[in-house]
Amino acid sequence: MTFPALLLSLAVPTASAQELPPPIPGSGQPRPAPTLLLIAPTAGEARCDDGPVALARREAPFPTGVYGNGNAPLPITLTFQIDPQGRPFGIKRADAGEWNPKRLYFPEGDVIPAFAASRFAPGARNNCTIRFEPQPVAAGEAPPLVAMRYVVAPHTRLPGERTVFRRFHPADTNCIGTDTPRVRLRAYPAFENIAVAPGSWTYAMAAFDINAKGKPVNVRIIGSDGNAALDRASVRAVEQSRFAPEARHGCTYPYYRRSEETIAAPTPPDKASFRPADARCSDGETGWTSMPKLQFPAGFAERRIEGWAIIGYDVAPWGQTGNVRVLAAEPAAAFGEKAREIVMQARQAPSASGRVGCVDIVRFVMPQKGKEPPADDS
Repeated sequence: MTFPALLLSLAVPTASAQELPPPIPGSGQPRPAPTLLLIAPTAGEARCDDGPVALARREAPFPTGVYGNGNAPLPITLTFQIDPQGRPFGIKRADAGEWNPKRLYFPEGDVIPAFAASRFAPGARNNCTIRFEPQPVAAGEAPPLVAMRYVVAPHTRLPGERTVFRRFHPADTNCIGTDTPRVRLRAYPAFENIAVAPGSWTYAMAAFDINAKGKPVNVRIIGSDGNAALDRASVRAVEQSRFAPEARHGCTYPYYRRSEETIAAPTPPDKASFRPADARCSDGETGWTSMPKLQFPAGFAERRIEGWAIIGYDVAPWGQTGNVRVLAAEPAAAFGEKAREIVMQARQAPSASGRVGCVDIVRFVMPQKGKEPPADDS
């Protein structure tokens, strides 16, 4: 028996508000009040063996929010290859394990998935690197476009986000907070007719006023990812919406579109090619009696990016796995890290002498509407 294909719900998880750090004990000085910061990692130049290489389609990571006291976050450096179609693969953190308590930690779960959804011009390239620079800004000073994208993108809600929301509203608006207009009809675009690239997530923020009859007027787009079809459809949807007959000004409403197309994992090699010559672990003997719930590495399910990992391991006579190691993983090392966690916690049936040199493949497969998940033929 081998690992089953992975199915995962696309529901965005909710989480409790981030706890603020306690005062520094024995310091004699009060800790400065943490500030809500927005961080939008921006990609620098990508370089490979043959020099700079430009992205043909750049998928920007979601902005994230974190509380900080002025410490700077570390940049994120990735190494990768490019296949003949321009897809990055073999994506790894070049600075993995680097940690400094004087640096600001921030959630970075979408940086690698967003990069994995990006594309370069066709042509295979090797030994590539790219560096993402985190750019923290206080929530109350965030550029309106950063504030909009942060508010609309999936994230855990944090205290103080009202300040972010106000960054893209006029100071005298009477359309937010306790003044939110009463909706009579909320129209939506025909999202299925709006094309988006696989792995992509795009938004449009519409601004408008409401006349005394409850009809939206002066409808326009004040921020978007540049999807012209979504921009046009969002304006039409707001114009078709209706509200209680009370004049308002400075209103906004966002629409977003996420690709429902799955990005399949690169074709895996034959796992038998990784089996040691002295292995004592045939496929017919590996009966899994328990394993933890399979989960995608952070961020990849939201962008519907599939992956796989080939894992090597031994099994004690009582069924516990050990010597668990990642032999290969694509399109990013994160799939190997998650698969290793799974195998370390899984258990096999007891045997007289245990098993040595076992090799298995863990496939991370998105569910398809109306289709059965592909069989795991490993």
